[in-house]
Amino acid sequence: MNYRDWYCVQVASGCEKKSRADLLARKEVLGDRNIMNVEAPETTELVVDKAGKRKSVKKKLLPGYILVQVKKESVEEEDGTTKMVFPAVSQETIRYTANVLGFAGSNKNRPRMMKPHEVQNIFDLVDETHIEVKSNVLTEYQEGDILDVVSGPFVGHKAEVVSLQGDKIKVQLDMFGRLIPAELTKDQVYKPS
Repeated sequence: MNYRDWYCVQVASGCEKKSRADLLARKEVLGDRNIMNVEAPETTELVVDKAGKRKSVKKKLLPGYILVQVKKESVEEEDGTTKMVFPAVSQETIRYTANVLGFAGSNKNRPRMMKPHEVQNIFDLVDETHIEVKSNVLTEYQEGDILDVVSGPFVGHKAEVVSLQGDKIKVQLDMFGRLIPAELTKDQVYKPS
């Protein structure tokens, strides 16, 4: 992935996906070839709902912002030199999209390019989180593993796997200085990395 030429654009709160879709639609209608990518980065988190079920949930990584990759155009100066500048057409396309408040920074009308390592860090968070959640949901447990109990009457305790029987996991819990045997399901435990 190319981490160069990315700009952070502020949008109305809660309108990240809608602004992304609107900007992509305007880009197609206006034929703007300089806007290359538009992203609303999200992470995936593993949460436990009120019923005690584990599920993965999408969470905005930059609430109130979208990332736009724009290819700069070369402009010839009066002295014959050329310099790369943000295209005025692309700036108007972005600024006049519904729910867009402006570019991130003190001057909302002036695009400021993000550093490549900043962009890479953001996209690495998106990729790594998805991999972590997927691996924890599909984890096979081994005897001797120490697990966190995330739902049920033993929530908040650590459990050591004693044996596995189908979907049931037989564990030992250390409660009040005594080892207590218990039987849990895969939905009730989480294997920390």
